[in-house]
Amino acid sequence: MAASILGVIEGFYGQPYSHEVRLHIIDRMVDWGWNTYVWAAKLEPRHREQWNEPFTDEELECFSELSHRSSTVQVAVGLTPGDNATEQQVINKLLPAIHAGCKVVVLCFDDLPVLKAAADHQRLAHAVRDALHVPVWITPTHYAGLTSSPYLEALCTGLSDDIEVMWTGNYVVNDTITVEDAIARRDVTGGRAPLVWDNAPVNDAMMHAHMHLGPLQGREHGLQNMCSGFLWNPMVEPFASLPMLESAAAWWRGDDAMTAWNTAVDRDGWRLLAEATAYRGDLHWPGESPTREWWEAVRDMPDMKDEVMPWVHAARSGARVALAAHAILDADVSKLSQEDLGRLMRPLMEWQTHRIAPAFTFGRGPRQRPLATQNDQGKFVLRPGTIADSESLVDTVVQRALAHINS
Repeated sequence: MAASILGVIEGFYGQPYSHEVRLHIIDRMVDWGWNTYVWAAKLEPRHREQWNEPFTDEELECFSELSHRSSTVQVAVGLTPGDNATEQQVINKLLPAIHAGCKVVVLCFDDLPVLKAAADHQRLAHAVRDALHVPVWITPTHYAGLTSSPYLEALCTGLSDDIEVMWTGNYVVNDTITVEDAIARRDVTGGRAPLVWDNAPVNDAMMHAHMHLGPLQGREHGLQNMCSGFLWNPMVEPFASLPMLESAAAWWRGDDAMTAWNTAVDRDGWRLLAEATAYRGDLHWPGESPTREWWEAVRDMPDMKDEVMPWVHAARSGARVALAAHAILDADVSKLSQEDLGRLMRPLMEWQTHRIAPAFTFGRGPRQRPLATQNDQGKFVLRPGTIADSESLVDTVVQRALAHINS
């Protein structure tokens, strides 16, 4: 039986990772026992927009170094061919990457407007596999949901069994993925086990105000036996993605993801920011009434990596406001002079700027996620929860303080 495919798919919209970051992630993957890194960031110019331009010498050198970083981690090169791509164009484009050391080709047909190209997608996959003699995986245009569609049926009918077909789950971003879901997907893709492109902890596009620093949750044990593998799509912020990825590695092994996450965030100093950027329902939510000591710790949070400093600044600001609100709640305002009450209220003036910070913290809404599935025609359908109201912990305590002033 072939080994499960496990690793990272750099498949988000946003600034692609640097070469040094990719090397670091491969090093961490070795520790976790993962075996695959997929180069497929949407904004890599020669991945999608300029798909038919040859890879540069620098890109090929990077592919070589990535591919030789570890004997246990293979690098897969992703490509989104254009609508009129010929077999020879795609083969010619990819051949230098294979010569540089890439071991797998991923044909990324996701997020394309055409659902009538299944025959072309199948033809390209077979041609690339036969010409380059490497495994070929497909991210189909119909990649989410549990139903079939004319596109998915045409793609999978006659598709060689050795070509993997990726799937994100019932939705683009999922709170849960179950064994029952995987069985449903298997049944509509010709009986093949799904290769899961898990959009966790990714935070691109409509989610980029949010930070996903919590543990992997909602993935049912048993999927390890139903799927050909899991590839996790990280956040635009690579180092902030590591705690969830480490917990995902534990989940796949059958260990407790939360225990692994607790170890990682305490070891690497992520806990306070993780809690400050959590949402209700997350396992790391700090609760509806955090202690004064917790607010003080967040206020005094040290600088962190540049990639997360917008959230650090927003968390510190919110903590200052929350502490000002607690000071009002602790005061007998009826006995204060107007001057003393004014001095007590003055720190609350920061509330306005905190509420409009571009980095969301403390459960602030609206929370936006693509909880979209694809229907039996392969078309996207947004589901409830895609846009959700959520009250910030800071707003809650400030409202209490204002009510206390006016009581």
